Amino acid sequence: MINYDLLFEEKQEDYKKILQELKGGKARLIDIREQKEWEQNHFKCAMHIPLSDLARGIGVETLKEIKKSDKKMYIHCRSGNRARKARDILARYGCTEIHIIPITMMKMLEEGFQLTV
Repeated sequence: MINYDLLFEEKQEDYKKILQELKGGKARLIDIREQKEWEQNHFKCAMHIPLSDLARGIGVETLKEIKKSDKKMYIHCRSGNRARKARDILARYGCTEIHIIPITMMKMLEEGFQLTV
């Protein structure tokens, strides 16, 4: 299995900061995996907007509303590849202040994120 965590330059302390921002209501976590993946498991603090919807412009207005509320937005997928695609799509709609969670879902679990059961 490929360790995608090595693709990211962010430091480990950033992971804890992200989790604190999410728990403190200062940020929102957007899961862009597809519906079947979401149904299998997802993080308790996440909201779901699939990449396939974003590609059609669905969900963009929701993200703009989150941004208006001065919340930081983080997007994640399983490994980071789709999150980068989503960031590019959202930039076309003027949503440029989107942050990619810099670690894989497995690493997120190790850092304290919790899945729904």
